[in-house]
Amino acid sequence: MRKLYLFITKLFITVIFSFFIGASSATLEVYAQTGDNYTILNFENEIGDGKDKEVKMLFEGERRKIAQLTLRNETRLESHSVEEPFILQCIAGKGELIIGEGETAESIELLPGTCITVEANVIHDVVSQPAISILLIRLLKE
Repeated sequence: MRKLYLFITKLFITVIFSFFIGASSATLEVYAQTGDNYTILNFENEIGDGKDKEVKMLFEGERRKIAQLTLRNETRLESHSVEEPFILQCIAGKGELIIGEGETAESIELLPGTCITVEANVIHDVVSQPAISILLIRLLKE
């Protein structure tokens, strides 16, 4: 039961992150098996060689999207916000989530197992130290 919970949590986070960083800069391949009322998602839990920024769309549903974002070589996403709340979970590597901007910005260390929920329209950024892979789960409006 715990493995299923962890799997679902990781999957959900991946979808959210992909929506936040934008699909136009992503590798758009789907990594899933679907049954009548479920989808099994497969994602990498180790960081290998690759581009400085890679996005794998794992799932696109009616009210959620799940993606895996991998950043290498101390890559930093540009600060941005999204219209829906999302969940971010670090699955490999190390990095930093920066919430807000300027003097009021808060820094959160991202290590494997760290899971963070972020409300809609919050400016945020992710920095790899030196590489990180995260699941993003975006909760879409109805």
